[in-house]
Amino acid sequence: MMNKKKHEELIQEAKQFFDAHKKDFGTSLHEGTAIINLAFRTLAEHSLTLAQEVEDAPEQTIAILENALSELGLIEKSPRLRFSDLPKSTHLKIREIRAKHLDKILWIEGIIRQASDVRPQVVNARFECPNCGAILSVLQIDKKFREPYRCTCGWKSSFKLLSKEMVDTQRLVIEESPDMLEGGEQPRRINVFLKEDLVDPMMEERTTPGSKIKIFGVL
Repeated sequence: MMNKKKHEELIQEAKQFFDAHKKDFGTSLHEGTAIINLAFRTLAEHSLTLAQEVEDAPEQTIAILENALSELGLIEKSPRLRFSDLPKSTHLKIREIRAKHLDKILWIEGIIRQASDVRPQVVNARFECPNCGAILSVLQIDKKFREPYRCTCGWKSSFKLLSKEMVDTQRLVIEESPDMLEGGEQPRRINVFLKEDLVDPMMEERTTPGSKIKIFGVL
C-alpha cells in the first residue's frame, strides 16, 4: 500500500509531467474528450520514477496520473489514461503468465475467439448507515457485491443502499495465435475484460471473433 507522502510526491511529479507535455495531448484537450493516449516511452523519458511505478503498481499509479490531470483542470470530465505502448519487458505469452504477475501491467497478443455482449457492471456503490446517517462508498472490485463491513460509529449490521455507479463491460477470450506456437503445442487462452471507452461502438470492429489483437492491461 502506498504511503501518503509517496502518493503526494507522485501527484506533484505527475502534474509536472502533464504541464510539460500539454502540446502532446493538444488534440484530446481541444476535442474535450476524457481519453488521453500516452506513450509509455514519453513518460519514462520525463520521469523514470513514474514509469517504474506504473510497472510495479499500475492501478494506483494510473489513478494518480488521472487525478493529476483533473487537479490541473486540463480535462473537465473524469479523465481516462490509455497507454499506446509498453516496454518489451512487460510482454508475455499467455502460457507464461504466473502468480508473480498478479497486479502487474503487461501486454499479450492473440486471436479473439469469443466476445460477449456489452453488459453493465457495478463499479462503486453508496450506502447510508442507519445508525448515524453517514454515507459510505464501497468499490466493487470482486464478482460478489460488497457492502460496508462497519461504519466509523461502530455499526456492523445492514446498510441502506443509496446508489450504484455502473459502467459498460465486455468479456473477450483471447487465444494464442498459431504463429506463436512451437512443435505440437496447443494454444492457451485467457479471459480479458474491457470497460468504459474500450467497449464503445467504434471498438466493435477491433473486438470481433477472429481478429488478431494486442492487449495492454493489469492482470
